[in-house]
Amino acid sequence: MPSARSLCRISLLLIVTLVAMTASHSKVRAFNERDVLILNVALPAAFAAIRAYHNGEDPQKAAIQAAFGGYLMHQGFKMAPRMQEESAAKAWQAKCMVNLGASIAESAGDKFVFRMDIGPVWLIAKDGDIKIRPGLNSVIAPAIHLIEGSTLDFKRSLRYGTMAFKRSADSDGTLNGSSALAYSNANTFTTNGSGAHAGHELVHTFQYRRDAMYPLRAGSFIKGLDERIGDTWVDDTAWSINWGLQCAWADATGRSKDFDIPMEKEAYYLEQRYREPWR
Repeated sequence: MPSARSLCRISLLLIVTLVAMTASHSKVRAFNERDVLILNVALPAAFAAIRAYHNGEDPQKAAIQAAFGGYLMHQGFKMAPRMQEESAAKAWQAKCMVNLGASIAESAGDKFVFRMDIGPVWLIAKDGDIKIRPGLNSVIAPAIHLIEGSTLDFKRSLRYGTMAFKRSADSDGTLNGSSALAYSNANTFTTNGSGAHAGHELVHTFQYRRDAMYPLRAGSFIKGLDERIGDTWVDDTAWSINWGLQCAWADATGRSKDFDIPMEKEAYYLEQRYREPWR
């Protein structure tokens, strides 16, 4: 099996490639359907093929399985922007599709393991055994929202299947104490009292689940962390590291962290493309 360090190098290379692919010298171009399919289908297939090759399994078979899982995940992403107008059943359907698709993709070339994030914990089903494990990032994230002045929105948390917070807003629509209309942290988000922009933020929580497939996480950089947390925690820090790298790229190139980084561009593209009422 490839080492975590070597896979991290591949992850960094892919992120750099993605950023370069979505940028030009003078202007950052718009996201499109091809870019979203690369993120949801092509990259999971590529990682699955690499893992399978190093494990002595069939890379082509693993890539096909991961692509199928990625396509299922892609359908869930397409549903996300509409969820603030849809029922709780639709919201949970989208979340389950993303988690099932991601589980199929990350299990390619190995035994199937179903993993689903629910608030600060992960539900992990393997070989008929079900475990509940806290996530490093998903435990810290709610505390950050509370420290920043948000309060838990229990009703919306149940509706979306992830922890939603709320905060009063100023006259210009930005949240009190913030310059944002709404914002995310890993698989949690804060909106105003009416839940505006929840669909956009839900895309970011789905990105968190997708990024959890990859080795770009704290345990790959901090020596001994994996051994210390063992099987008692889930290292779900890939989303925050990915976000941090993309924000660093924006700072270094004079671009906007709110609009120009790929994670934001994906969310805006999906919101604009798929927010039409379902047929």
